[in-house]
Amino acid sequence: MNLERITRTDKLGTPFEIRVGHSEDFQSVLRMYQTFSPKPASQGLPPEDPEVCQNWVKTFFEIGLNALTWRGDRVIGHAALVPDVKGKSGELVVFVDQDHRNLGIGTELTRFTLEKFGQQGFELAWLTVRVTNFVAIKLYRKLGFEFCDKDSCERVMAIKLGSTASLTLSVRRTLQE
Repeated sequence: MNLERITRTDKLGTPFEIRVGHSEDFQSVLRMYQTFSPKPASQGLPPEDPEVCQNWVKTFFEIGLNALTWRGDRVIGHAALVPDVKGKSGELVVFVDQDHRNLGIGTELTRFTLEKFGQQGFELAWLTVRVTNFVAIKLYRKLGFEFCDKDSCERVMAIKLGSTASLTLSVRRTLQE
């Protein structure tokens, strides 16, 4: 399944769209981060300084795979996978607008992004998460991420991707619904 966009409904039954982000979406993503709260949300991200934030988002569009969640003409979620210089793995970051959290939007956005990353031949996605971010940890574990290390402040989690990643994620999703 090589879709550029999908439509889903959140836990309240309100539709939203997820699609691959392109350079023309830059300003819409930047607008989401300008009103994002709390800032920084985790590990200093998104950056508080407007110029630093703009450069941070620009970097994602220059070197990463971006997926965006839209409600109407407004971006309400952004995920990016930044490839490792060695080429077969990458770091995942996921941010959902504060008014749209805990509705299943982050789950669908993460799932979509991982499927896209796997379709492009990547074998592994990893991320860091604060040990106190129980909501995010629960989401990542539900999608198949596993812990890679132990630290008192943050943890590294990873998921294997590849030709079966899309099937595995689809099977897990079906079982959970």
